Amino acid sequence: MSMTTSDSAGPDVEAHHVDPVPETDRRGRARDLFAVWFSANLNVGNCIFGFVIALTCPNIWYAALAVVLGNVLGTVLMALHSVQGARLGIPQLIQSRGQFGYYGALVPVAAAMLMYAGFTVSVTVAGGQSIAAATDGGFGIRPAMLLIAAVSFVIALVGYNAIHHVSKWATVPLTIALLVIGVAAVVHPHTPAPAGPVTLAGFLTATGVATSFALTYAPFVSDYSRYLPSRTSGRAVFGWTAAGVFLSATAVCLLGAFISLKFGAADIFLGARAAMGGGGAAEVVLLVSAVGLVLTNVLNVYGGMLNLITGLSTFVRVSTGFRTRLLTLLPTFVLGTTLAMFASGDFSANLSAFISLLLLLLIPWGAVNLVDFYLVQHGTYDVSAMYARKGPYWENRRTWTVRGVSWKVMASYVIGVAAGFPFAANSWFTGPLAERLGGGDVSWIPGLLVTTAVYVALVSLSRGQAVGGPATHEHTAPREGATP
Repeated sequence: MSMTTSDSAGPDVEAHHVDPVPETDRRGRARDLFAVWFSANLNVGNCIFGFVIALTCPNIWYAALAVVLGNVLGTVLMALHSVQGARLGIPQLIQSRGQFGYYGALVPVAAAMLMYAGFTVSVTVAGGQSIAAATDGGFGIRPAMLLIAAVSFVIALVGYNAIHHVSKWATVPLTIALLVIGVAAVVHPHTPAPAGPVTLAGFLTATGVATSFALTYAPFVSDYSRYLPSRTSGRAVFGWTAAGVFLSATAVCLLGAFISLKFGAADIFLGARAAMGGGGAAEVVLLVSAVGLVLTNVLNVYGGMLNLITGLSTFVRVSTGFRTRLLTLLPTFVLGTTLAMFASGDFSANLSAFISLLLLLLIPWGAVNLVDFYLVQHGTYDVSAMYARKGPYWENRRTWTVRGVSWKVMASYVIGVAAGFPFAANSWFTGPLAERLGGGDVSWIPGLLVTTAVYVALVSLSRGQAVGGPATHEHTAPREGATP
């Protein structure tokens, strides 16, 4: 059995990593989730998503529709994952062993590793740009990026409690800063450029970018709900998570698209300065925005740590506690910060391509995970078996699981990724079917629909019988005969 054991930790420092959180350590309320997801998004730097949306949908009304539709879809899927954390008390990608198998879950772990490193790069760069713009170049972008990275690392090192507390404190100033920029952008007399033509492919691409805003939280959203008592209402967990992410994501995407189309600035921070006319107020707002980007980066670094422990615990015993957190935070932090120092200047294009790649890899994973949890297993899993090289997630003929790999799920995932690949379009690659659609990236649509259809068909083929037993919240040895 590859699990986690405990080493010493201070009273205010998180003691658990990827091990199941016992009921005695669970605390908090579902509404605590609102501040985490509201604060994590509500900053000017995240308006870059609106910039990207405006590139493919250069009409404010169509862009706004794409923002709303995309954020509704992404938020619903993401919030459904959040319920899993409170129900099972384990991180999201450990829970993927319940679908992919003990070893098979390494596939989404690898995809998440790419995601954490990439977003650490992009958020660190954006944070550095924000501070540099606020100080009018007086604080160099590289020192500014190092400052953003360092503060993020310290908060992530303390862990779960620090993340929740800082998020609550930051909610009010971040909200005020975004409102100030929004009002300034609306009342500014600058005449926007005429709206450009919008194609169906461009509109669907913009919708996909908006969908990705919330959906890229899916691989780690459970990490922030797993400490809630298991009796917490699933509707409340869903509702507070969805409210926090939808309101903030929609606000920043709309503002980013509006500033881009009205001012045509090279980046969001220059656009914000233009909207406010420069001066001390703009500097304060941009510095507050940098604080918001610190919070976003904390989620990347902390999630990267849990993801690395998930991968390592597949093969070896990993202890919990401060020392382990320190060592496992470093890879994502060092890699992301180092790459940020050498990041390309074409920030928007590279971010758009990165989002396209993530949607290609994460949409099929999310489809399998949610269908299995809600429609096949109805939230019932043997949690202890997810930590063992034996039992239902190691060998199970009914789910085609052999030596820790569920071939039913793996086939669905691979077919889903393959279905989306020809429809992908970005600065790195354009698929043949995407070219016929005028270069729009709609890979997320076949990725979602095909994966779901294939998995449902394969489950039906095996008479709807899937792995899982009663949810076991304590970190104990798996029960004998824990197959359904």
